[in-house]
Amino acid sequence: MKKTILVAAALAAVAAASPAAAQNATSASPRALAGARLIKPLTLTALRDLNFGTIVMGTISGDQTVSISGAGVVGCGAPGGGLTCAGTPVSAGYRITGTQGQVVTISSAAASFPLTGSNGGTLAFTPSFPASLTLGNSGSPGNDFNVGGSVVINSSSVDGVYSGQIDIQVAYQ
Repeated sequence: MKKTILVAAALAAVAAASPAAAQNATSASPRALAGARLIKPLTLTALRDLNFGTIVMGTISGDQTVSISGAGVVGCGAPGGGLTCAGTPVSAGYRITGTQGQVVTISSAAASFPLTGSNGGTLAFTPSFPASLTLGNSGSPGNDFNVGGSVVINSSSVDGVYSGQIDIQVAYQ
């Protein structure tokens, strides 16, 4: 009798540990897919430097903004502001390469960059550029864009040759 109770208890333990009704594994219908989109790393190359040309300071009234658009169009302060712009101004040019059809955002590391004068003095250069572009060609030759910007000149500005670096950055959107 003791054996019968032990065997019955063992069978009950095995039955409790096993699913009541064993069922075959079921797959989802439809099945989920796994995928990935691989894109090339972005490269950004400076093609040409920005140059405002020559700015002649006369009797300057107040702060005068000299600007150059991405297309190279110069604004030389307010009429009668005491500035004359000459020379051959040109906007900065850049080339982006990456994966075709991807949207790329364009930004700068700071709102403005210092241009240091050869005779002392500093001008704050504020860049202007497109916010984004869509890459049209995968790899070479890439997509070109221009960077313009502005500086403010006033009666305390020191004459000289001014220069500084522009830190433009790009990222996939």
